[in-house]
Amino acid sequence: MSADTATALLDLAARAEQLTDPTGLRALLAQGHPLYCQVQEDVRTHTRAQAAGWSDQQLAEHAAAEGIAAAPGTSREDLLADLVFARFDATPAAIAYQALAERAHAHHTDLID
Repeated sequence: MSADTATALLDLAARAEQLTDPTGLRALLAQGHPLYCQVQEDVRTHTRAQAAGWSDQQLAEHAAAEGIAAAPGTSREDLLADLVFARFDATPAAIAYQALAERAHAHHTDLID
């Protein structure tokens, strides 16, 4: 994830705090959504590349270290998806976009009508 992407999303979230107009908030969401998706893809790519060299046991250990409990019978793919999501969800970019989305929602708008 680039710092520029996170900074851009943080800036959009800050700008959203000054708005109550649904049209303006929707425009900020539209600007932020591709950045949000890019960060998600960056985290997915990085985590999958990192985990490629891990055994299933090592993956479970890394996931547990990050607070992800694998239920018995959880597939490697599902555990990896949970790890990607947890890592992504903790990024400043994801947190900023969530704040932006919550602000928009509070003023009755979203990306989808």
